[in-house]
Amino acid sequence: MNSQYISTLVALAVAGLTLSQPVLAGDNTCASIDWKPQILERFAHIDQACQEVVVRDGKKFARFEVTLIRARANGKVTVQMKLRDGSRIKGTFFAPSDFQVWSNSGQTTFHMNELARGDILDIYIPQSRIENATLGEDSA
Repeated sequence: MNSQYISTLVALAVAGLTLSQPVLAGDNTCASIDWKPQILERFAHIDQACQEVVVRDGKKFARFEVTLIRARANGKVTVQMKLRDGSRIKGTFFAPSDFQVWSNSGQTTFHMNELARGDILDIYIPQSRIENATLGEDSA
């Protein structure tokens, strides 16, 4: 992938998630997520990087916009996370084994290490992983 902006790719924290509709009202906002202290300590500013909450098949997902800096074959990924105020902050994480990048057409699957520096991705993380403090663990 050599494009600077991958508008047709969506990074997923769980296999099989398709494009979701944003939730606009009620308790379904980034502010309503129970950001556990251990998650905030481990992933600085993650609460400010959450762009919105979307619902798919009754499950809530936090959406993040990131610019890929580097993805290694061992799963280590370094990104620039966009904060809601428009600024960016560098972050590093290990992608779980079920972390995939799908095209909007659903026809092609890419792994993180197949993407190029500068690619912009939307990442959807299950709200349950954030609130159960299992974000970053290799389990669903």
